[in-house]
Amino acid sequence: MSKLKILTFFFIVLLFVVIFKTNLISYLDIEFILSKKDRIFLFYERYPLQFIFSYFCFYVFCAAFSIPGAAILTLVSGFIFGFAIGSLVVSLGSTIGAVFAFLISRFLLKDFIQKKFIKQLNKVNAGLKQNGVFYLLSLRLIPLIPFVLLNVLMGVTSISIKQYTIGSFLGMLPAAFVFVNAGSQLSYVTDVRQIFSLKIILSFLLLALLPWLFKWLFIIYKKLYK
Repeated sequence: MSKLKILTFFFIVLLFVVIFKTNLISYLDIEFILSKKDRIFLFYERYPLQFIFSYFCFYVFCAAFSIPGAAILTLVSGFIFGFAIGSLVVSLGSTIGAVFAFLISRFLLKDFIQKKFIKQLNKVNAGLKQNGVFYLLSLRLIPLIPFVLLNVLMGVTSISIKQYTIGSFLGMLPAAFVFVNAGSQLSYVTDVRQIFSLKIILSFLLLALLPWLFKWLFIIYKKLYK
């Protein structure tokens, strides 16, 4: 293993140690966030750019390493920043996080992944060969493969970083919009039980229906361009 790979590995380990030693993950709880929303909004009003940047960096880290609570962070983005800024933070953060995971897979874990996930990798390679970047787009829109596994599998395929970035960004955008929209409704919530309001339930219902919609569109695409 080269010195660069060793340094990268230890840097990643150090980040994990800092995150878990500071117990930041424990704060990714809707009930806790709602109880502290006055402080959160006050800090955001006083230091908007610093707050957005810090939040964005933490989001990228959670997305890159599939830290538990990434979905909560997406909701909270809408809650704190509103739909427009929240969508921007989430869409860019999730894409950059996915690209980091992709690069780690490609340059650090390639041999391990090729041995460990040979069956899944063969399916992904076959899909890319047949449908190109549109296959990645469909996998993002129709989450048949978990987010983290898709990131690492793509890292050992022949897909370029540019294609992967564009496909991931477009594929994750609809879900980001739905989650952030649901999160934006939390600003009207004064009690945890109110989370299950009609607007928020409808937002998550739409998210659940999206994979079926895109699966149907993908079938039509394949028939038209077969």
